[in-house]
Amino acid sequence: MTAGEDSDLTTPSRGGTAAARPGRWRPVVIVGAVLLVAVLVFVGFAAVRDFQRQALPTPTFPSLADAPDAALHGTVAFISEAKVNTDPRRQACARVALASGASARDVYCWPIDQSAQSTAVWTDDGRLLVTSFREPQGEDAPEPEWAKYVDVETGRVEDVPADLLGVGAEPSSGPRTNPEGQRLLLEGGGGEAVIHLFGPGDEERNLVEVTDANPGWSIQAGPVWSPDFDWVMSWDAGLLITTTSDTPRTRTLAEEASASPYGFDQPNFSILDRDLDLS
Repeated sequence: MTAGEDSDLTTPSRGGTAAARPGRWRPVVIVGAVLLVAVLVFVGFAAVRDFQRQALPTPTFPSLADAPDAALHGTVAFISEAKVNTDPRRQACARVALASGASARDVYCWPIDQSAQSTAVWTDDGRLLVTSFREPQGEDAPEPEWAKYVDVETGRVEDVPADLLGVGAEPSSGPRTNPEGQRLLLEGGGGEAVIHLFGPGDEERNLVEVTDANPGWSIQAGPVWSPDFDWVMSWDAGLLITTTSDTPRTRTLAEEASASPYGFDQPNFSILDRDLDLS
């Protein structure tokens, strides 16, 4: 081909090259759009699911106060912040209740400004050790502020010496197993709770099984064996008693009970091995 001859070959202009580029990116754009739609659908589905779960009911159990059970023995001590209609002040109380639900009463109360950081623990001599802690600072262990010995039957109250503050103030989680070799295990989270009973041997059954409840509800502390091993106690912001028979029943002993200053997953109740006269 000579310099003077016309060529049938044409050289693409820069503008033509630029115009062709979008075609190469079109599959990427389509894939990105599909992924974006999928993400939006997933987020929307999750939001609807969470909204529906929030509408689920909070589990309720029959009240032992309404229908006492004489087969349940023991006296339970705990901290309550339930409002008293006749007293406008905010207060916390060490409260004791028969496990049967037949009777309950406050044995020592004091004014509070914030949520109570307190425990009530039975001592070896049958008195109640009531301890109040300072507001926790970070991950530090609770620091006792004051403590009282309360004789539930006589009403006598004594100060605990300063060098004994905090001694024996943490409620016990009790034995891990009962005399038959059975052990308890709590599983669950927001809106779900299962209390397993394992043993003896390879046997397993559930004492409590709640699913698909309001995610704001859960059993957070316990279960703890009763002294006679006939029932277990757990905490869901109230106190629950569950029998360990072949046909277990769960009932509410107290609608409201304070959390433990040692952690929400720690029990904040103490069980005496006999029925006191609370009349």
